[in-house]
Amino acid sequence: MRIAISSIGLAVWVTALLSYPAAAQQVSALSAELHPWGKFEPGAWKRILVTTETFNEHGTIASTNATLSTTALTDIGNDSLTLETQACVEMAGKRFESEPQTVQQGFHGEVRAPNLKIKDSSAGEVEIDGRKIPCRALKLESANSAGKSFTTIYYSDSVAPHILKRIGKTTDLEGKTVLSETTAELLTLEMPYKIDGETRSAAHLKTVQKTPKGTVVTLAVLCPGIPGGIVAHSSKELDANGRLVRHGILELVDYGLTPENDRAGVFGRDRAKRHRTR
Repeated sequence: MRIAISSIGLAVWVTALLSYPAAAQQVSALSAELHPWGKFEPGAWKRILVTTETFNEHGTIASTNATLSTTALTDIGNDSLTLETQACVEMAGKRFESEPQTVQQGFHGEVRAPNLKIKDSSAGEVEIDGRKIPCRALKLESANSAGKSFTTIYYSDSVAPHILKRIGKTTDLEGKTVLSETTAELLTLEMPYKIDGETRSAAHLKTVQKTPKGTVVTLAVLCPGIPGGIVAHSSKELDANGRLVRHGILELVDYGLTPENDRAGVFGRDRAKRHRTR
């Protein structure tokens, strides 16, 4: 389940280093159009399927589960947007449906924090596939009872998918122990990718998250024309000794730019898919 949940988080182009409750209004340094959901109208939605295989100490598959989740954009404010997600997990022939969960995200991709500090951006440069792209570097800092997080976002107003690189670190409250380190960076831009028989322009993203327990590596395909951006990815989790613990595959199942009338078809029981990757 841990990889499946992490995969859902990546599908909205976020590596959440810490979780926070909703906060009072804050000033956003980025516009809504730079967020992978922010360019769409409320009611836009997407459905993804994440299949996860967990391995035992002998390297053989111990269990397999599938998580189907539907995420919808419910509101866009002056400095944040609201997403609602409902998931269904299929494991050992049984289905478990969750209650809908709502999260409020700032336009930087962060879950809202009451004490979030946004520092002035500075000039930066990111190299993608041999191409040097001028950008802005924005630093964010926040804390809660579990620790502190520090994130640097490299973004471009003109080059999609806009957030070109993200580097994050979480420490304990004293700043002495590193709890996790995450790097997400684009490897290529303007790569062809077919969705529903139509060739679209996509980017490839690599995310590496390291903790004392191990490392999770994810390779994702981002398509700015799809709500939430990510349309596919593969991930693997290694323990502290480098042993493969689990891997997962994410697929775009369906999406829409207007509210979905019928969400009863969990795992495709009651409705056909109108959009599929191929």
